[in-house]
Amino acid sequence: MNQHELLDNNRSRFSWLVTFCIVLLVVLLLLISFIRTINQAERQVVEEYAQTWVRQLAQVHGLWIARFRPEQLEINLYQRDALSGEQKPLEVIRLAMSKAGWPKVTSNQQCQDLWRDMVGAELSGQGNAVTAAYKNQQCHYEFLGVAILIYDPQQGLMTKEWL
Repeated sequence: MNQHELLDNNRSRFSWLVTFCIVLLVVLLLLISFIRTINQAERQVVEEYAQTWVRQLAQVHGLWIARFRPEQLEINLYQRDALSGEQKPLEVIRLAMSKAGWPKVTSNQQCQDLWRDMVGAELSGQGNAVTAAYKNQQCHYEFLGVAILIYDPQQGLMTKEWL
């Protein structure tokens, strides 16, 4: 092999190595972008659930006041259909109310039931892994690895804690 062929061979290898590094860099950048998009989507889901809760709690509290502060409140909440954009009625629900006018909860099961009533979907049917727990007289809804939504029935507050 002469020096000219050796030089051409080295140039070819170098060119192939540079091309491979550029492609690898582009793939890595796309992967990072994809992971960020997934994280943003998960955060957006939590934000939308929190907004739904706040909206539904405001309706429940307003109805409790309008109906002269009953201990049990029977209501029919509405929710916007994701596909059609129309308001659709949820099932009629019966809520035990506190003296302050917020739905009462005293167990894990009641936290799960309240989620279903406020969001209009079963807790286990969500895209993210969501668990409900009754701790410190509050409902804790944990979106694993993303956030925890905490419902305080004494004050009617829904707060978020990002993980």
